[in-house]
Amino acid sequence: MTESRVTVVVDSRYGSTLSLAKAIVEGAESEGAEVRLRRVEISEPEFSVDDQRPDFVAAQKDYRELPRASAEDLEWARGIIWGSPTRYGLMSTPLRAFIDEVAPLWRQGALIGKVGAAFTSTGGMHSGNEMTLLSLLMPFMQHGMILAGVPHSVPELVRTDKGGSPYGATTVTGFDGNRPVDENERAIARALGARVARLSGWVQPEPASVELAAYSN
Repeated sequence: MTESRVTVVVDSRYGSTLSLAKAIVEGAESEGAEVRLRRVEISEPEFSVDDQRPDFVAAQKDYRELPRASAEDLEWARGIIWGSPTRYGLMSTPLRAFIDEVAPLWRQGALIGKVGAAFTSTGGMHSGNEMTLLSLLMPFMQHGMILAGVPHSVPELVRTDKGGSPYGATTVTGFDGNRPVDENERAIARALGARVARLSGWVQPEPASVELAAYSN
């Protein structure tokens, strides 16, 4: 087993997605991984939030203290876990902007063979959490990465009545955003972080230039 390095990239508003990210970090560190927790840049104005709510103000203070994610954070890592709130069954615009920002890594083939996983938060049980996870996983496949989910051998995934999915970690916050991350959701997030840490210590990244492949005879 080689050294395990995991980068967790999060976009969060009221703090639920950030709570999942912190649980994921705990899980990865429990397996001895070195972990970087990073945020993406949120552009204003924000139309989907109440920026006067005290929980939003408090969560954003915590969020903005995190270092901003960079391409170097992804190159450094052997496992990458990213997540955002659900937006119409899709990832958030700020996270998508970050994924576009690191497009040069795709041309370089820099992430081929690394491990990828995802997490999200939604207002309701049927508000698109699993669709969002799939949208978050698709870029990993384009990068030639290995996908990791949560197996049903994790007890909390079997008994959860709120968030959690075999496709990744989730939390259901209620449409007012006031339902906190519960212990089952937190345990599922920790299990995902631990699994990515283990897998990323076993696999061998295999970077190879996509540009060279495109122009080879």
